[in-house]
Amino acid sequence: MKATVPTEPRRGSRRQPEASRYAILQAALVEFAQEGLAGARMDRIAVSAGVNKALLYYYFHDKERLYGEVLDRFFAQLRQRVMAVCDQPGTAGERFLSYARTHFDSIAESPYYAHIFMGELMSASRGGSVHLDRIVENYVLDIGSRVLALVQEGVDSGEFRPVDAAQFVPSAIGSIVHYFLTAPLRRKFLHEDTSTEQAIQERRVAVLDFIAAALFKDREAGIALAARVAAQPTTAPRDPAAPRKRDKRRRPSPLAPPAPQQEQPPIQAIDPAADKPQPQTGYKWINRWFPDVETARKVLAEESRRPRKRKPPKPPTKPGDERGPK
Repeated sequence: MKATVPTEPRRGSRRQPEASRYAILQAALVEFAQEGLAGARMDRIAVSAGVNKALLYYYFHDKERLYGEVLDRFFAQLRQRVMAVCDQPGTAGERFLSYARTHFDSIAESPYYAHIFMGELMSASRGGSVHLDRIVENYVLDIGSRVLALVQEGVDSGEFRPVDAAQFVPSAIGSIVHYFLTAPLRRKFLHEDTSTEQAIQERRVAVLDFIAAALFKDREAGIALAARVAAQPTTAPRDPAAPRKRDKRRRPSPLAPPAPQQEQPPIQAIDPAADKPQPQTGYKWINRWFPDVETARKVLAEESRRPRKRKPPKPPTKPGDERGPK
């Protein structure tokens, strides 16, 4: 009988929950951004994610819960990133510009979120939704209060102009988000590709420059600081929902020659007679040593073919016979 080789479980099975959930969330993000909650279809999400529709319901139960998970995924990571830059060492100006860049980069990494959240804000005029209430309570209030306090800190220290923090922060956020909300219009009517790395970098520089020019008391120093913050290398954090890469390294076969390694000094073995370390060369497999690879291959192959000896069963003892069988 020919031995079968185990294959990697496919993404659309419950044997790969992280990969399946991540694919569903990615596909749902695009679907909700383009069609909204009411127009989104679970069957289209399943097809885009490459999973069975039943598996989609197994993980997320219904469309409302899937929509909520998509929103939570973005805002939980945004809150974590904003709090980290607001609490890092530095002046209020350095930290606020770092916040503005972090907020900009978070949307640039997936601009679909801006469209989804804008739809949620528009739902407030119709009475709101359970998702909007939860997002504001769990994430937006924490982010907003921390950023407002940061602006007020800069005003109190004299680094910022005496602006009203409650008015300035919405203006700063508007300059960050507006680019991504209007990107479809510019692509359609001005034929601009707003998603290229160069376009994103140019807009990042312009946003930070605009904020610094309006906020800092020393305008020129603020603009120079904004240019330095914008020029810092971009490193996107790992998405918590993304599956972790498995370590596919395997233990080398005992019958395969060892992989080439860097030259190392010979192993020192103790000679019992001379009681002095002597150089030892050869090939070591786990806790066994062989003089060379060919010998190791032959010995291990022969041992694998050798039948194992089984011990004969012991005869049963008679009752009352303390000495056992003769």
